[in-house]
Amino acid sequence: MYQMRGNRVSPMQEEEIAFKAINFCNAFGMSSSKRKRKRYDVLFEKLSSYGITLNVMDDKEWESLTYDLTIGHCDPASLTITIPNKIYVNACLGEEHALAVIFHELGHLLLGHKPVLHFSNSNPIRSEDAEWQADTFAEIVLETIGVRTSQMSLDFYM
Repeated sequence: MYQMRGNRVSPMQEEEIAFKAINFCNAFGMSSSKRKRKRYDVLFEKLSSYGITLNVMDDKEWESLTYDLTIGHCDPASLTITIPNKIYVNACLGEEHALAVIFHELGHLLLGHKPVLHFSNSNPIRSEDAEWQADTFAEIVLETIGVRTSQMSLDFYM
């Protein structure tokens, strides 16, 4: 039986996630040829024009609220992604693990994650796992901009 890592959400296959991730990259002008010159701070600021808030929290405040057990949080109801300052600063510089964190959280929003199927009689499957879906979204975005993800681990900052 598949072990869920996140909320159970509507199933989505990798091809559908890839379609959404690539459309995101196209909408924001992201490609592997532009990665070296990309101003990620400008990209993050552009999220607000789509109603998405990127809330950057002081590192000490983040640690006291989360006990440093997580490196990002997404609230789909308010379209808000909250991250510690160290993640934001490193992502603006193009650091791959920090970018992965932000793109993962963005995946939750752009894939429309809302918990469902709480009382389902069927066993969960991978395509219903919000964390797997968000990881897949982030991986596809990173590969689209030229980052090799085969050996990446999202627990780098933990």
